[in-house]
Amino acid sequence: MATITGTSAAALDAAGVKNIREDLGDVIYNVTPFQTPFTSGIAQVAATNDNHEWLTDTLRDAVTNNARIEADSSDQPTATTGSRQRIGNQIQIASEVAVVTKKAEFLDRAGVPGKEMAYQLLKRGKELQMDVEKQMLQATATKVAAASGTAGVSGSFGTYIVSNQAFGGDGSANAGNSGVGDGSTAPSLGSNANIDQTKFDNLLDSIWNGSGDFSDLKIMAPAAQVQQIRSLKGVSDDVNTDAATGEIIGRVAVYVSQFGPLAVVPNKHVEANTVFLIDMSTWAMATAGGQKIHTTELSTSTSAEKQLMETYYCLEARSEAANGAYYDIS
Repeated sequence: MATITGTSAAALDAAGVKNIREDLGDVIYNVTPFQTPFTSGIAQVAATNDNHEWLTDTLRDAVTNNARIEADSSDQPTATTGSRQRIGNQIQIASEVAVVTKKAEFLDRAGVPGKEMAYQLLKRGKELQMDVEKQMLQATATKVAAASGTAGVSGSFGTYIVSNQAFGGDGSANAGNSGVGDGSTAPSLGSNANIDQTKFDNLLDSIWNGSGDFSDLKIMAPAAQVQQIRSLKGVSDDVNTDAATGEIIGRVAVYVSQFGPLAVVPNKHVEANTVFLIDMSTWAMATAGGQKIHTTELSTSTSAEKQLMETYYCLEARSEAANGAYYDIS
């Protein structure tokens, strides 16, 4: 069956005319995942110096001989007390620039009901937050003090972890600065291997001994390593089916350890081939200037608007012994 001769269809879509409007939706869909579970879940504090510092302390070990004679005049301590540490990190500046021409603001743009600059600032703000998340969750980004011609760098998660480390392959542990994780040293990553149950259990044991509290501990890893966690004891290697609902279950959301359940949080920004065990209550993000992101209007010699977005931040590690890292997992 053919189109009836003489209809307007051919004329409307004739070569050189094309006067049928495009069917373009009035919504812009962001196809890039935007999650920052680490920086969104930790404390937020103020930084007032390039070298942001904090104090940590420890309790002495419990003893069995703490028995005193009534009215004893002894003023000697029962045992050696813990050691107070002064630890710091360096402020890092991350930035983005949004440039929008005046013509772009004048024209009718699909999916942007308001100003194009507002849309661009929102988009770049999310990109900045992802940059901060990724930088903080690296294994080997040691802190660098800002100097003339040198950008300051915030020491990352792995540069503060000393007490609890495991390796799949032949990597070597972060020994810290005189045994203290202060952001200036890092582990040496090596070859990869499958996650090992004994190593994982020993890591949990060590974290428990260093903290005694798993209430805020989470397992955070990239997708490939989340799949590796499925091979651990107590997690089925097979895809399970819930007969009651007919659902196919092919993921692990909670790992039930010897010390209780741990939420498994996929995070694409964690260092590749790595699983971090993170006590969220022991970390903070320090930012300068009273807010996370600062926006400054920049002058331009063209018919365009230019705005600079900056964040001045660093990672604060309040109790590294309550956290752990398992590196070099295939």
